[in-house]
Amino acid sequence: MRNFLFIFLLIVGAGCQPKELSGADLQNKLMETMAQYLDTTLQPGVTVTVKNVIFFPEKAKKMFICQFNVEMRYANKDTTGIVSATISNDFTEVKRIQ
Repeated sequence: MRNFLFIFLLIVGAGCQPKELSGADLQNKLMETMAQYLDTTLQPGVTVTVKNVIFFPEKAKKMFICQFNVEMRYANKDTTGIVSATISNDFTEVKRIQ
């Protein structure tokens, strides 16, 4: 009975670990996080589409250094540009660099 309880707790503990994203899933999550950040910080009426991201994981600081290609539209105007930012490993904190 004691072994069963130990194995059960070990399985439950291992199952609670957050899954680390990699590859396309990580890229999509970074783009989604930046799109949400821009939607909340830009003026109302501005629509933003994040086209792609180039990123570098900074493990010592627990963040990603990112460069996003974005397309912005406002009324009848549109533009494309590059937005640089850092995003925390848990995707809760975004800081624009440029």
